[in-house]
Amino acid sequence: MYIGAANLAASQVGDVVIQANLNALMYNGLADYNGAKKAFQTDLGEEPTAELTVSQLHTLSYRASRRNLTHVSFFPFEFGGIINQNWASVKGTVKILDEKIAYPVNHVVIECTRSTNTCDYRQIALTIPDENSWVQSYHVGNIADEIYEITRWENDQIDAVPLDAHRCRINQLNLNFATDEYFEIVRNNTAGDCETALGVALPRLERPRLSQIVDGRDIVNAEFQRLDDEAYGYLSSDFRRKVHTSKETNSDE
Repeated sequence: MYIGAANLAASQVGDVVIQANLNALMYNGLADYNGAKKAFQTDLGEEPTAELTVSQLHTLSYRASRRNLTHVSFFPFEFGGIINQNWASVKGTVKILDEKIAYPVNHVVIECTRSTNTCDYRQIALTIPDENSWVQSYHVGNIADEIYEITRWENDQIDAVPLDAHRCRINQLNLNFATDEYFEIVRNNTAGDCETALGVALPRLERPRLSQIVDGRDIVNAEFQRLDDEAYGYLSSDFRRKVHTSKETNSDE
């Protein structure tokens, strides 16, 4: 990423791209290029030299790109469960209770069939880039596609465990269609830390990890609001002061 920032500065269109990025953050990059660079450096808390370092160029590009991460409306939000004598389905967003989940913008679909005594579990997630990502764009990917064996189906309740019982951790499904409550319970499946196929050691859980499948609208909206607040904080401090002053003036009127 830093090599890319250095190459940009040395390219024939480097100044034009830098000016555009400054303008995207409400610095006056076209009319006062040097002044805009100094203002940006000042907002970073660094010496205003008008000579941007490679690190500053990378930060400028990152902050300008974050302005393009707008709220998306294509991601599914369905929530609820349906059950009859032979078939059941649950849809929603998985959240980990009392812990932060890696992919808060996610959607899971669970379909259970009594005749096969199995549940198909599929989960997708919207990956949100951070400062270390190669590109500042969203990516939708499949993060789970598993088959579960049903261990109990009675009184509008279904319990199930993965067919693959040799993993470091076992994820049990507990689906209660009578109360509209759907849980996943992750427990240790080894006596000690477990080495995964990727060579990463998973430490033992101190206690079972409880997740719930819920209506994810508030979760997703909060995540996009977080991105909006982050992007707004990257705007020129002078521009933000003017916005704040304008809001105060309008409220007084």
